[in-house]
Amino acid sequence: MLVIAECSHQLRQWATAVLAADPAITRTQYLSGVGHRIWNGLDDNNDRAASVITAFLGNEPAPLCDYPRAKDIPTFLSGHEQSAS
Repeated sequence: MLVIAECSHQLRQWATAVLAADPAITRTQYLSGVGHRIWNGLDDNNDRAASVITAFLGNEPAPLCDYPRAKDIPTFLSGHEQSAS
């Protein structure tokens, strides 16, 4: 699983480079509204991060849609996310 927080374009490029290069990634969870640190105690960020990780480790359905997928990288990097919860 790859967890991507909403952060700078440079960090998005690193994360999507990993996604594009590694077919073993079976789930991608984009945490909108979360900055450079997923575990920051702001709003519900800790709970959302815990829920995506717990679901993955428990082999349960993802609480968020699987986004971005490799085919979504150009749109994701352009900053026009089309994700849906």
